[in-house]
Amino acid sequence: MNNFSQKPIYTGTYSSRKRKGWKRVFLIILLLQLILLLGFYIKNKRTTPPQDTDTTSEAVASTPSTQRLPATAASSEAIDHVDPLDLQSVISAYQRGQLDEALERLEPLLATPSPEIIELLGTINIERLRSNYPMKEKVIYTVESGDYLQKIARKYNTTIALIKIMNGMQSDTIRIGERLTVFTGTFDVEVSKSENTLDLLLNKKLFKRYAVGTGEFGKTPAVSFVIYDKIIEPPWTRPSDNRQIEYGDPENVLGTRWMALRAPNAPELSGFGIHGTWERESIGFQSSAGCVRMYNEDVEELFDLLPRKTIVTIKD
Repeated sequence: MNNFSQKPIYTGTYSSRKRKGWKRVFLIILLLQLILLLGFYIKNKRTTPPQDTDTTSEAVASTPSTQRLPATAASSEAIDHVDPLDLQSVISAYQRGQLDEALERLEPLLATPSPEIIELLGTINIERLRSNYPMKEKVIYTVESGDYLQKIARKYNTTIALIKIMNGMQSDTIRIGERLTVFTGTFDVEVSKSENTLDLLLNKKLFKRYAVGTGEFGKTPAVSFVIYDKIIEPPWTRPSDNRQIEYGDPENVLGTRWMALRAPNAPELSGFGIHGTWERESIGFQSSAGCVRMYNEDVEELFDLLPRKTIVTIKD
């Protein structure tokens, strides 16, 4: 039997063979396009610079904080010497609620502090202070007969507001035998006119740094003051006509809090204080008439921490 007597290899019609031929052409064209796209992708990947995948700054931004300070040339250089993993370990400990561990890991980084490191220090310290987290500066006080919050605050040189914050109190009412957490540390304040910063110091050690505005043309005197009065929602006496402008009036420039300053060694200096401001763009500059101005949320926080007679040292 010859080969031609065997069953044909392909028994389809001419039209079906034509359709299959077009399918092959289409698949070949599609395959070529995929090869070209793959080649373009590989070439582009080789010529594109690697992207920064460090998430440290993003993690810092997600933690509670106040207004971030602008980085200076010195601080930018300092952060180059900080291992991002070291900073991330601080953030991780903080997010776990291990505040003592976070501070311990942060301590070596303070040798070359960046704005992120300084801000993280303040965030951790404020949370330790305001919560029931243990600190060596906290003691447990048992309320006795005749006690009231102002008396206890005066005894320990702290504020009523801080006692209430640390104990989650909504009113000033206390009961005999009640156990209260009371802060016993000593706060001082240092203001830098050149840097426009206010450093809150606990037992002479940096606790938190705030951005501030100081007097234009050096009008803020570089002397040592004490806080002698504190006012919530203060009125403002306009110097030009001595008119008192009440809180809430758009012309009142004092913001939400006022802490009046007095210089024991320079009694002629009067009218100076630390206050809030509605002019947020003025913070970080020498822009005031002589007072130290802060963001309202920052001055409110500081107001609750500082008792009267706190020393405020202003430096050039």
